[in-house]
Amino acid sequence: MSPAESLPGYTVSCPPPFYSPRANDGEEVLAATRVYRTPTGSFTARCHCSNVTVTLREQDEDVEIPVYHQQGHLIGSVYHRSTENFLQVLLKVEGKLKLNVMGQNSGSSSVKIVEESYELWSKSPETPICPATLHFVTMLPSTFREGGKEFPLPPSHKISLPGIPGLASQCSYTLKIISVIRGPLWNKNKIFGLNFKYSPRNRPSFPLLNHCGIPSDCPLFVATIKSAPEIWFEKSAVLNARPSSGLGPIEVQIFIPSERKFGLADEVPFHIQLTGPALSLQMLYSHLRLEHVDDGSSVLALSPPSPTLTRRHSSPTGNTNHFIALRVSLIRQVCVEVRDQTVWKSFTIGEGRVHPLPPPFESVIQDSKGGSSSSSRIASLDGAGDIKCFSEVDHGYFDAGRVKVQDYLVLETAPLKPSDSSRSPFFPLKIPVPICIVSESWSETIIP
Repeated sequence: MSPAESLPGYTVSCPPPFYSPRANDGEEVLAATRVYRTPTGSFTARCHCSNVTVTLREQDEDVEIPVYHQQGHLIGSVYHRSTENFLQVLLKVEGKLKLNVMGQNSGSSSVKIVEESYELWSKSPETPICPATLHFVTMLPSTFREGGKEFPLPPSHKISLPGIPGLASQCSYTLKIISVIRGPLWNKNKIFGLNFKYSPRNRPSFPLLNHCGIPSDCPLFVATIKSAPEIWFEKSAVLNARPSSGLGPIEVQIFIPSERKFGLADEVPFHIQLTGPALSLQMLYSHLRLEHVDDGSSVLALSPPSPTLTRRHSSPTGNTNHFIALRVSLIRQVCVEVRDQTVWKSFTIGEGRVHPLPPPFESVIQDSKGGSSSSSRIASLDGAGDIKCFSEVDHGYFDAGRVKVQDYLVLETAPLKPSDSSRSPFFPLKIPVPICIVSESWSETIIP
């Protein structure tokens, strides 16, 4: 058999389909890289003393300071009113990270995370006169190296947490125009510096849970936990009673969206469930105060776990105030390392709104039929709410080696004042849930 006879037959294949950035009729987008809108405005800064004007393109209108994102393109021009005796014009991009720790072993350090220089013009026989306008295009690096390791560039920030110990972290970025001018005795350098904000963008991979398709009066958790339990992340702990109280422990559960990655402007839903002996719940209920409730009231008790649990089980005279707080907060932990000394501190970046939920319908039916006594029956209390960052929070988590920022959603129950600890029937409890706060919210927009 000849070689030609052993080969299979081939037919001409159909040409590849036509691809377009937008879905045509009858098509849908299954997956796509998110495309951010490119600003069309410009930012102009002038330095009258040195007759320099710098214009940066692709900026939002009326911004107070230029803003760039990861691997952002610095596109602009520099104009000199007079270029007499110019020898060279340089463009420098600098980023500095300044760290401080305060206490017994105070110290400080400074790290140059960006240091790049570009020659815009240099005097030569071919170009003896500097043009009045010089254009430039360069790209920000995405990482820097420190101690043999590579880290993403941290966002522009200024964090100061005084105390003993205390810490401070400041990251700034500057664009500099350096003009080298011939002088009668020696050359002079005229520097025009322009600060800009570096804000790396990140967003969740999935949309935030919402009431789309769910009646507004139906709690989000109740409507979804049975049909889609995987969309919730649960963390639990035990609220222990003091031995002298004779009360049983209460299991405390908090549920948040399972991705645990939220934008700065996202209102994150959560659900709280307290389960334990009815008598323990009633005692907690009689002292409980919800922080930041929806109606603006500062004191609001959770609904009783059943109609049979009323104020008749409330605490003795003189101990009837709502002095136990139930609060949900966003806590940011900052860790700074200077000269082998590590200091970390935390502060609040958001406070949640909590509102009580009525008891389940089946519990009411059980009580009406005459269930077990409240001293032995297991009951539950439910609450729900949402939480978001304060408006002044302008960056998410990051890890820049010597400085790290981590975020937590924290459920806490504790006496409002330290002086109330001795009369509280329960020990304080704190449940931290690690989360990621990022710059952007999820969006289904593919191409603006």
